[in-house]
Amino acid sequence: MQIGFIFKSFLNFDVIIYTKMRPNMFGMKKKRLKYGGLILAFLLIAIASSAQSDKKINKWFDEARELMSQQEYGAAIKSCERILDRNSDYVDAHLLLADIYHETKNTRAEIKHLKESQKQSEMPLITWRLGNALFSVGEYSKALSCFQNYLDAGQLKTEREAEVKRKIECCHFAVTAMQNPVSFLPERLPDEVNSTNDEYWPSLSIDQQKLVITRLIKKAGYQPQEDFYFSEFVDGAWQQAVPISDINTRENEGAQSLSANGKILFFTACNRPGGMGSCDIYYSFYENGHWSKPYNAGAPLNTSGWEAQPSVSSDGRFLYFSSNRVGGQGKKDIWRAECVGPDKSGRLKWRKPVNLGSRINTSGNETSPFIHAGNSHFYFASDAHVGMGGFDLYVSQLEGDSVFTSPKNLGYPVNTFNDEQGLYISADGLTAFFSSARDSAHGLDIYSFSLDESLRPRPATYIKAIVFDAETKKPVEAEVELQNMVAAGEAPRYEQTDHEGELMICMPAGKNYLFSVSKPGYLFYSNTFDLREPRRVYNPYNLEIALVSVKAGVEMNLHNIYFETDSFRILPESEPELTHLVKFLKDNYRLEVEIQGHTDDTGSKSKNLALSERRARSVVDFLVEKGIEKSRLNWKGYGDNRPVAGNNTPEGRRLNRRTTIKILGD
Repeated sequence: MQIGFIFKSFLNFDVIIYTKMRPNMFGMKKKRLKYGGLILAFLLIAIASSAQSDKKINKWFDEARELMSQQEYGAAIKSCERILDRNSDYVDAHLLLADIYHETKNTRAEIKHLKESQKQSEMPLITWRLGNALFSVGEYSKALSCFQNYLDAGQLKTEREAEVKRKIECCHFAVTAMQNPVSFLPERLPDEVNSTNDEYWPSLSIDQQKLVITRLIKKAGYQPQEDFYFSEFVDGAWQQAVPISDINTRENEGAQSLSANGKILFFTACNRPGGMGSCDIYYSFYENGHWSKPYNAGAPLNTSGWEAQPSVSSDGRFLYFSSNRVGGQGKKDIWRAECVGPDKSGRLKWRKPVNLGSRINTSGNETSPFIHAGNSHFYFASDAHVGMGGFDLYVSQLEGDSVFTSPKNLGYPVNTFNDEQGLYISADGLTAFFSSARDSAHGLDIYSFSLDESLRPRPATYIKAIVFDAETKKPVEAEVELQNMVAAGEAPRYEQTDHEGELMICMPAGKNYLFSVSKPGYLFYSNTFDLREPRRVYNPYNLEIALVSVKAGVEMNLHNIYFETDSFRILPESEPELTHLVKFLKDNYRLEVEIQGHTDDTGSKSKNLALSERRARSVVDFLVEKGIEKSRLNWKGYGDNRPVAGNNTPEGRRLNRRTTIKILGD
């Protein structure tokens, strides 16, 4: 009766083993192995089955248990095998071997000895452990049977019963997922990127020309070292990856995220002098061909806890990361902090991070966040949502600014019984990059694959621009504004070209953008990019923008002033462009200008001439209403007499329908 009572209590008991190691950016070096332990059951079974024992076997078994407690696993295995050579039915030896093989991650051997144990004992805990072992190697149907039998045995605490039911749900999901696989044909990146060391955590610039990876360097006599390596895509091929010596230290660096323009690298570093917690988030700027000294992101982003695995949104507004900080839903949660821009010293400042909530976070671990460039699809890893075992990858859609839909498992064979983490998806949503140990000769390597259509995010594209002086050809550091002309009230996004006049800026599909470039002393440049077909993949825009100095005789075409068809009535979407014109005229308050109207060749010349004249006058009236002196403004219509493109295509006609500003003098 006593033994039976102990067994019933043990069904709800967990053994927790700690292995003391330093934490890292993946949160995996300090292990907390929690499972239905069998070690404490050995003596109980031995008491109940003393008939199968002799003194020598008992001595060998005591020695084996002591060796395991000292983590002398090889010697412990030999002691158990000696016992089984003498008595193959000695259940305690099978159970001890199951625990040893669990610790040493030899799951097949663990399963073998759990099955042998079942022949001698009906203890339900063995069934639970066997189910977990089978689940961990992807034998879902067999695992399902074990979990169901364990549940049917009853007398489980509420927490354990919920865990068993979740495992049953995972088994059903896994079986169905394997019967309905998604498209998945991974290709290993070349040896210029991968090596005999482990490579993982790929992050790319939005144009996919710059790749940063974490490489685990292993040298005889030295501790393994995590460093950053960088490769560029030149002439259709990845170049030899080189260490980022500006950032790499003797400590570990990893789990990084590259900003869309490739100018800021956010990453994780642990146990550094001046750090706030076990692992913190740092960042470095790329300036003048070098990476700056890394900065700790500081409070409130970092805490005394573990902050790691950052992912920066393509507009630079939000940083997503994983943390075990106080206030979370589980062990590790995903949080989001809004960047409010640099302070006077150039350091980035953050608002208080916000937990992504219960749709994303669980009582388990959520890690490996990735926000796609379109800012509408969010990918992450979890070991507690319904999945195929270990960490699976999931996607959630972002509705509005902060509401996430229920996560969707990326399916089989993207997810397997192994851990899947560290995903990057290209701006167009077609290609994914990840790390995998698919080739035992190479270890962890970087792979790419075409993303199944059902998993693709809303695409995004980008503008890559070079701004220079039209006369001298020298680069110009100019202000850039990107504004969505469809969403009223949405704040414009402001950027600055670098000292080489270069800029790269992301544009998610589904919007109509006004893009403008300005610099004091120059006419401003403007263009529109209509991306209102949300599922279409748009080619990137490579622009060479020659800014013209302000002086008499120069002209500036404004294509973003719109009128009703066959009318001179200005449409509301013209306001952003007209606002830029008002600012330009106020900044250059001495200029006298001519507002010119132009049309395409649709209709008669006389009608086009009259229409262009009235449209030019409408622009003048708007400017006067906004405070520009009428004495500075002239207007004239030119009809279709001065085309800038052919009228035989819709695009050509669009370019010819324009308003031009000509500088008359100051």
